Amino acid sequence: MDQTRAERRRTWKRNARVVVKKHYVILLLLVLLGIFYGGEFQYVKSQYNDTYKLFTGRDPQSSDVVPEIGSSSPFEFAFDLLGINDELQQEDQEKVADNQSSSTQKAEKIRGGSRGIFSSVANYFSSGGLTNALLDAGVSVFHSKSIVVAIMIIASFLLYIFIWLFLKNIYIAVLRRMFLEARIYDKVLYSHVLHFIAVKRWKKAALSMARYTICLGLWWLTIIGGIIKTYSYEMVPYIIAENPDISGKEAISLSRRMMDGHKMEAFILDISFLIWDLLGYVSFGLVSGMWAVPYKTAAFSEMYAYLREEAKSNGLEGAERLNDDYLFRVADRALLEDTYVDTEAQKYYIDTHRVTLPPVRAFFAKNFGVWLGNTAEKAQYDEVDNRRQQIKDDRAVIRGELYPQRLNPLWVEDSYHFIKNARSIRTYTVVNIILFFFIFSFVGWGWEVSLHLLKDGIFVNRGVMHGPWLPVYGSGVVMILVVLFRWRRRPIEEALLTILLCGFVEYMTSYYLEISKGMRWWDYTGYFLNLNGRICGEGLTVFCIGGMAAVYLLVPLIDASLSHINPKFLAALGIVLVLTFSADMVYSHYVPNVGEGITDYEAYKESCIELTITESPELPSGDFYYSC
Repeated sequence: MDQTRAERRRTWKRNARVVVKKHYVILLLLVLLGIFYGGEFQYVKSQYNDTYKLFTGRDPQSSDVVPEIGSSSPFEFAFDLLGINDELQQEDQEKVADNQSSSTQKAEKIRGGSRGIFSSVANYFSSGGLTNALLDAGVSVFHSKSIVVAIMIIASFLLYIFIWLFLKNIYIAVLRRMFLEARIYDKVLYSHVLHFIAVKRWKKAALSMARYTICLGLWWLTIIGGIIKTYSYEMVPYIIAENPDISGKEAISLSRRMMDGHKMEAFILDISFLIWDLLGYVSFGLVSGMWAVPYKTAAFSEMYAYLREEAKSNGLEGAERLNDDYLFRVADRALLEDTYVDTEAQKYYIDTHRVTLPPVRAFFAKNFGVWLGNTAEKAQYDEVDNRRQQIKDDRAVIRGELYPQRLNPLWVEDSYHFIKNARSIRTYTVVNIILFFFIFSFVGWGWEVSLHLLKDGIFVNRGVMHGPWLPVYGSGVVMILVVLFRWRRRPIEEALLTILLCGFVEYMTSYYLEISKGMRWWDYTGYFLNLNGRICGEGLTVFCIGGMAAVYLLVPLIDASLSHINPKFLAALGIVLVLTFSADMVYSHYVPNVGEGITDYEAYKESCIELTITESPELPSGDFYYSC
């Protein structure tokens, strides 16, 4: 029996290697999305952080010094080549001077080093005054600081729960489904990440995954129970991935029955990747992210396929809920041709509704995805292009190369319209492109502000400008969307070009700001694979993953939503935003958003923490200063 299990594990791992090699790019991007944005595979970040601390004596995410293990290490030569040691030494020399001048600079700022109504407003926002104003306003309404602080904490907690529930946690099941598709089919579409939304089960799947995570977390309070239940519940994300209509309770019960007698087998399969984990630590997490995590996930996908077949063959209770058969085998050609019988009929629509564009408009539409013309004609042009792409995908389905969504038990006719709206190969009006810029600039600003607010309790108006936008986010998405449009059908090339484009823009932006303003708004000194502190490997990877997710998933959905709004209203909104942004840009050129919390955030944070924990002699016992 042991030999049979050993052979089985070898078969699973061999098949997993084949799957990962065949679909390496898309599986790698999905895994990296989970590492940098999702709630899974966080140990890869720990491998990088822990190894960096061990061999440099520093935390890569801060300027704090941790105990050093000695002046020499096996990686010292490599660090010298990357320029890390020089940067660390320079950091040590500059830190003393910065700390000595910190108090004086803060005192001058607090006394009002700059004058004028606009500077006052800028300092008001950048110094955390908005947080104080919100707190004071709340106190005037509720007459209790404790109540206001509680409301702010509850609001932050609810926001975190929402993001965790409907984005991070459910992504675990989304990722498993994509790996299951990759097992059988030669092609895997990025749009299938939205399968749960297409079949209208995103909310239910999110709640089921939440129950799984909470139950497993409670078991980990007993340590031993957590270890056992980790393998007992191992198949829950796969079960939900196959059938998002199943409840969390059903998925957990079914996983327990499927893993009965197989928990030790899963444990041995898990520790068989130990050598890869060690290589992950030695390589600062690079081996884990680039190979080990996709390999391991694919291997457990093979295990699920085996246990699923065993459960259905043995008539295991609940196995009938595992009903997405064509996720595990290719359907008969006759059934596929009958199901997709309208595929060839779509050619007639294309021939009779084709839109012929003048040379200039055709050039911008085909090379940059920019539509110059009325929206009614655009809708017809995009519909023809959608049907052309649908024919291509349907023919791949009939050939058995692509998962047949129409044969999914939860598929409904309305799902086609959602998939059509999610297509990344489409044109965009100039107005919508402008709105994309502002949407992502605002989202980026909100992300960074919320990050500091939730982490440190400090409002920080990030960026060189005074308005609620970070242009680097909006311009990055728009540049990828427009400049790299010709590569949209070749995601590998687009991902590489995204790294080069974002790296060039970020480096030149940092250089320009430092030359023109005499200071930096970000500094990656000390980060692994950084170039003059202006760009770094980690940052470019995040930009690449975020940019690909934006242009392949988010922007098409936003564009589809904007198509339901009156074009005249959108045009007026775009003009107002452009004028407001232009005014902010001109003003910020002469009075940039600098000072505490922006260009010296670390010192600002330390002062805020110090004042937060210091009791006020003017307030009742137990009260504290909330701001700086």
